[in-house]
Amino acid sequence: MYRTFGTLLLAATCLTNAGARPIRRWPSYTNLVEEIKTAMQASIRTSWEQGTAAGAIIEVDNPEYSVFAHKPFEYDGIMPISVLQFAMSAAVRQTADGRLSQNINDAEDGAALDGASAGSAVLLGSFTHTDNESFWADSAERELNFILNDVPRTSTGAFSHRIDTRQYWADGVYMGPPFLAYYGAVTKNQTLLQLAYDNCRLYRDALLIDGPTGPLWAHIYDDDNKTWVDEGIWGTGNAWASAGMIRVAATIEKSCFRSEMKHQTSSLVAWVKEILDGEFAALTSDNLVPDYLTGGPTFSDCSSSAAFSSVAYRGAKLWPHVFGLNYIAVADRIRQAVVSGVTDLGLLSPVVDPLNWGQIGILSTEAQAFGLMMLSAWKDLLGYEPVL
Repeated sequence: MYRTFGTLLLAATCLTNAGARPIRRWPSYTNLVEEIKTAMQASIRTSWEQGTAAGAIIEVDNPEYSVFAHKPFEYDGIMPISVLQFAMSAAVRQTADGRLSQNINDAEDGAALDGASAGSAVLLGSFTHTDNESFWADSAERELNFILNDVPRTSTGAFSHRIDTRQYWADGVYMGPPFLAYYGAVTKNQTLLQLAYDNCRLYRDALLIDGPTGPLWAHIYDDDNKTWVDEGIWGTGNAWASAGMIRVAATIEKSCFRSEMKHQTSSLVAWVKEILDGEFAALTSDNLVPDYLTGGPTFSDCSSSAAFSSVAYRGAKLWPHVFGLNYIAVADRIRQAVVSGVTDLGLLSPVVDPLNWGQIGILSTEAQAFGLMMLSAWKDLLGYEPVL
């Protein structure tokens, strides 16, 4: 069963007093957001899903600590309880070598960077939950040390997405670099911010190929044997890459090294635009992007589509000279298509199966998270205030 939201897509306005400027109110998406969120929370999470879900919760419940906020690295008196609950789970399931959320199935999934996706939420606890400051800081530091000292490096010096072989996955740009950048911003360590940028650059160098709608990222390249594991242009892979890079760019922008790193920020923004341009040009008749643009099935996918919509909204808010009204217009079309497909259980549909990239899935934690990120970014762009 699916629902149509029609007029709920329109913003309600009210006047605080005669002649006052209208205040935009958050429209009746409140129940929808809660349904999407609870479905996400009820799903079984691997390490990357735990971190992605935590990132979505930050944007929904505590946007003041999102890297897209005005001063995200300062305690403003509000404890982000729901975020720290996710972070606690990640820290409790930290492996002996430092990988967050990964003490499950003996950490046999082979991921090197996925655990870092929860690292920012964990480090957030170090300055918002000071009664346990050392717990949060130590846990985040162990994850950082694992990346810096234990993760294999590719031939170009990038951190491998896998622990047992040197591979580039487009997914890895969301998992590792945003945590490195966040750690650098919080601790005022420019070397880590630069390292985050460098890994985005090196992954792009390795995975960027010519697609039918412009340059886009292939999915997986094995640097050990110099062959493609998946040369297909996977929508969600490009979504991971663009969502990761815009977070790194925003983190640099909000850090104390903003002035010294303008070139890095500009490059990241340009690379995000490159992906949006290619994917938006491939929009299906459903106003969604295909699962694969090349090299795989082309069914419409709400998961990657919602992520791209969120990225476009964030870009339009922070860099409107780059992401103009045309990007907002496409993001709006995607948002309406995604919302209209949400089921009565709060599930985004249709979505790609996160464990089988060539078939439609039923429940995807990352799709739920991307849906929340999309709605939060749209809300932030338009300046809505919650309805009291």
